[in-house]
Amino acid sequence: MTDLEEEFAFFAKATEERSAEHRQIINTAVENKWWSIAGSLLRMELDSLIRVNYLRTHPNDRAQILSACVAGLGFGIPKQDGAGIKRIPDAVMVPKGGWEQRVYDFGNRFVHLTEAHNYTERDPFIALPEDERKAIVEYLDHYHRGKSGVEILSVDSPFDNVARYAPHVLAKIIDNTRYGVEALGREITQKRY
Repeated sequence: MTDLEEEFAFFAKATEERSAEHRQIINTAVENKWWSIAGSLLRMELDSLIRVNYLRTHPNDRAQILSACVAGLGFGIPKQDGAGIKRIPDAVMVPKGGWEQRVYDFGNRFVHLTEAHNYTERDPFIALPEDERKAIVEYLDHYHRGKSGVEILSVDSPFDNVARYAPHVLAKIIDNTRYGVEALGREITQKRY
C-alpha cells in the first residue's frame, strides 16, 4: 500500500466514523428540538462532503492535502516555505447556488453564534428573505416530499416544520459523502496500476 493509499484509508475511516455519529444523534436532536445541534450536524456532514468532492476534482493536490490532513495540520496544501499549510477555505469548496450552498449557509447560522440561536423568540426560517425560503422549500420538496415525519412546506412554514427535514437531508449528505469517498478510493487505487 502506498503512502497516499494509507492516508486516504485514514481519511475515509474518519469520514465514515463522523457520519455514523451524525446519523446516531440527528433524530435525538430533532425529537428534542435541539435545532442548533441539528443544524450543526448538517453543516459538519456537509464539511465532509465538500472536502471529498474537492479531493476528487483536484487530483494534483490530493497527496499533499491528505498528508496534511492526516498529520493534523488541516485541510490544505503545504506553504512554499515549509512553515505550515495554506488552508483551503470552505468558500472555495462549496458549489455556488446549489443545495450544498443552502445547507452550508443555513447550517452556519447554527455553527456560529447568530440570531438563529434565539429560535424561541424569532423564527430563523421566516427571518430569511422570501426568495431564500422559496429555494429551500423547493429543494426539500423535490428531494424529500412524502418522507415520514415531515409535512409539505411553504415559504410561510414555521422553522419547526422545516427542521423536521433534517434527518432526511443528513441521510442524503451522508450518502453523497459515502459515494464520493468510494469513487475517490477507486481513483487513488487505479493510479497505482
